[in-house]
Amino acid sequence: MADDIVENLKQPAQWFRIAFMLALAVALYLAGMVLTLLIIAQALFGLLTGADNRNLRELGAALTFYVRQVLEFLTYNSEFKPFPFAPFAPAPASAEAGESMPDMDQEQDVEVHVPEGQDVEPREDALPDAKPARKRSRTARKHDGSDVA
Repeated sequence: MADDIVENLKQPAQWFRIAFMLALAVALYLAGMVLTLLIIAQALFGLLTGADNRNLRELGAALTFYVRQVLEFLTYNSEFKPFPFAPFAPAPASAEAGESMPDMDQEQDVEVHVPEGQDVEPREDALPDAKPARKRSRTARKHDGSDVA
């Protein structure tokens, strides 16, 4: 067992990873300070204008994506070395604030599939604009094949 530890200590790949981890820990600290300033700025924009700043929101999305990349590397969940050891990648569109949730003001058609033989009644608590599912037949079949009216 002691020989395994000595062999592991002699591997340069482990020492390089530790050096990258130290550098990325410093980058994570700096990103945290920038995110703190960004949070304060967004709060001020919200108080003064009643709305957030889109540019700061996009920067926040990119920074939180970057922080996630750094944390994944630091916790050995990824071998990808993020910025400054790779180009800075902006957050994917799905991770940006405001784009991950569908717009609730837009109408969407929803098709409901009813398994053959099941009777569907519209619910009273359904949305007022929702279209009730069509009934397939007045007679439904139990699982054993007998008819139910």
